[in-house]
Amino acid sequence: MLEAKQIGVRGLSCYGFRLLDGSFLYGPIALFPKTALSWRVPTPEDITPRSLSLFAALEPKIDILVLGVGDKKNIDKVRARVAPFLREHKIGLEIMDTEDAIATFNFLNAEGRYVGAALYPPDDMVVTDKEYGRALALLKGWDTVEENPLLLGLNDTINQAEDLVKRLWSGDEKSWQSARQKVLESPSQREQRMQLEVEDKNKKSIE
Repeated sequence: MLEAKQIGVRGLSCYGFRLLDGSFLYGPIALFPKTALSWRVPTPEDITPRSLSLFAALEPKIDILVLGVGDKKNIDKVRARVAPFLREHKIGLEIMDTEDAIATFNFLNAEGRYVGAALYPPDDMVVTDKEYGRALALLKGWDTVEENPLLLGLNDTINQAEDLVKRLWSGDEKSWQSARQKVLESPSQREQRMQLEVEDKNKKSIE
């Protein structure tokens, strides 16, 4: 899905959703095959025909709307409010708890269906022993990581640009110091340096 630049969800919490590309979106979201948007729905009670009008306004119309209403307890109430509206606009509806809705949207999108999803984060996250064990199995031991997590960041400066350049730098220490000086320059210093470099270049071309 990443190679085709399609949207997919790989994780969720009570606060939002983690997409396949690693980005995290807070709160409810509206998904399309290649686009993710914020969906302004404060509570499950606010999932109404009006909140779904965006999906009905699309041309061409989506085939199916996968609606994740948070927890299972919200399914029947939301279905009663929105099913007639979607039926009127000839949009198929798959309504379920949000965790199942994610799996359904990912599958349909990977199959190339013109699908949309409206996902509300669950209020009650239940983690089973099996899921907890699987998560623990993915954690690295502290003695296998490149840097002790308790000391992570202690060698960094308050200048994030400098830290980033240093981590990416492959030259020697002398060339790093030169690059570091350029990173730390103020805008006026940078402009002055560039002007001097242009003047120096012009002098050399004249000679």
